[in-house]
This record gives sequence, structure tokens and C-alpha cells, in this order.
Amino acid sequence: MTYKNSILTFARCLLLAIIGMNVAEAQQYVFRSIDVPGAAQTSVGDNNDSGVFPVCYAVTSFDYAYGGQAGSSLSHGVFTPLKYPGGTGTCPAAVSTDGKVTGSYEDKSGNVDGFLLVGKKYTSFDYPGAVETVGYGVNDSGVIVGFYYDGSATHGFELKSGVFTIIDPPGAVCGYAEAINDSGQVAGGYSLTDPTCNTAQGYLLSGATYTTIDYPGATATVLGGINNSADVAGWYSDSSGVIHGFTDIGGTLSTLDYPGAAGTQAFEINDSGQVDGVWSSSVPGDVHGFLATPISDARPEREHGPKGRVITTRR
Repeated sequence: MTYKNSILTFARCLLLAIIGMNVAEAQQYVFRSIDVPGAAQTSVGDNNDSGVFPVCYAVTSFDYAYGGQAGSSLSHGVFTPLKYPGGTGTCPAAVSTDGKVTGSYEDKSGNVDGFLLVGKKYTSFDYPGAVETVGYGVNDSGVIVGFYYDGSATHGFELKSGVFTIIDPPGAVCGYAEAINDSGQVAGGYSLTDPTCNTAQGYLLSGATYTTIDYPGATATVLGGINNSADVAGWYSDSSGVIHGFTDIGGTLSTLDYPGAAGTQAFEINDSGQVDGVWSSSVPGDVHGFLATPISDARPEREHGPKGRVITTRR
């Protein structure tokens, strides 16, 4: 497996096909599975408050060289193709409230570059000297966050008004900047010892202050999304190697797993409290997107209290 493969496996794309037991959610949700018609695998990125989702999918299976990936946006049940002009593969990762889209694409030379889509105009960007550049999050001001690979490790970045700034907690040997809200707060993951970031810790950057967030008992934690109330969503790996989604709402951490899934990653939480991401079954390569909508009249429960009723619908 190349380093690119290991980055994308942990950071955003596929889940480990290991069966795990879900713990009770603090908030009850209605879950909906999301699949592009005819696709073998579907990944849903950071959605906005208008119900628009960036979607990355593959007809057969995800090609970690990006060439086998295709992009689209999902709005009110309609998929619209997104393709960087001349690219051999496109993977949108996030959309802002006002419709800006960021992600990554593979060019004809096999290089992985970031992109920003505003209206119908695509703009490419690359961290100076980087081997790969990937956009992961964008806010209404057009500030982009993501990661770049320098040939030995990944590092988070912010791109604002054409200027790149590294976003890694002090002492980090690797990092990812996964999401940014309209206040400029950034969520992501990092490691002080592991240059592959497979044993990452989550972080929240507010102003110049980094706050580490580790899910209790987890071997790795990454924050994948943040809303304008600074609530976050992400994923963690337990001691058995099973990946679970989670939320941190008002300082309360709760597991959020797609019902019956072998693994779940939560990528985003919007201002309405909706959470999206991907789930996998026990069948290798069986990956689907999901949307979890909070049941407004549900009473919060303790993390290890009685499991709430979960309503599940499938598209």
C-alpha cells in the first residue's frame, strides 16, 4: 500500500470492514443511507444548511490514485455531476452555506491537486512544493482548509486570500485540517509521534488556541466537521480496531453509529445538528454515505444509558 493509500483510508474514504457493537447515542436520529445510482461505493462530505451534499463515488471501487473517482452534488434528491475540467478523477469534500465547493482532483499527469468551485468557475490550488494537496473544508468567506503531503508526512493548511498557512498543533509530526466554520474555527487531527497519523488525536483550533479532543478509551480520534456553534463531529477507533462516528455537542461526547454498520465515520455536523458521513458493512469495500437527522423531541441520554429508538430509512 502506498502512503497515499494509507492517508486516504484513515482520513476520509474507506472504513475498516470489522463488525463492532454500537453504544447508545445521547441524541436520537433518523438515519438515511445515501448512494449514487449505479455506484459501488459512495462517500458523502461536509453538507450545508440548505441540504446540499458533496458526493464522491466510484462505479466499481475507490481508486486511491483518484482516477477512478467521480464527483457530484446532491440537492433535494437530485445528483448533479461535478468534474474538474480535464481531470481524470474528482472528489468534492465540502460545500459552504452559500454554495462554494472544495475538494481534490487528479490531473492528466497523475498529480493530486485541490480545487475551489464558485458558481461554475473551478480554481486549482497547491501548497508550494507539496506532492499532494487536498481541500477538505470551506466557509462562506471562501477560506479553505485541508492537508498537503510533503513526501514523508501530511500537514494541515489554511488557504485565505491566496496565502497558505500551516495548521498543525505545536510539536505535531503530521496533521489534517478537516473543517472550518464561519468564525474561522478549525477541526482536525494530528499526532505527536506517528507520521502516518494512524494514531491521531483530534483538535479544535480557535484563534491561536489548540484544544485536544480524544474520545474516551479510543486509540485514535479525528474531528471531521464543525458548525457555527462549535459543535463537532468525527470518528474514533476503539481498542478492537473498529471505527465509530461521534459528536461533541456542548462538551458532551457521544457515539453515533449507523445502525447495523461495521464501521462509521462522521464527517460533518451542520447548524441544524444534522450529521453526515459514511458507513460500511462487514463486506469489504461496501461503503455508503449517510445523513443522520436529530429527532427534535428526543430527550438526551447518558452515553452508556438505555439505547434510544432509532428510525432507519433506506434509499
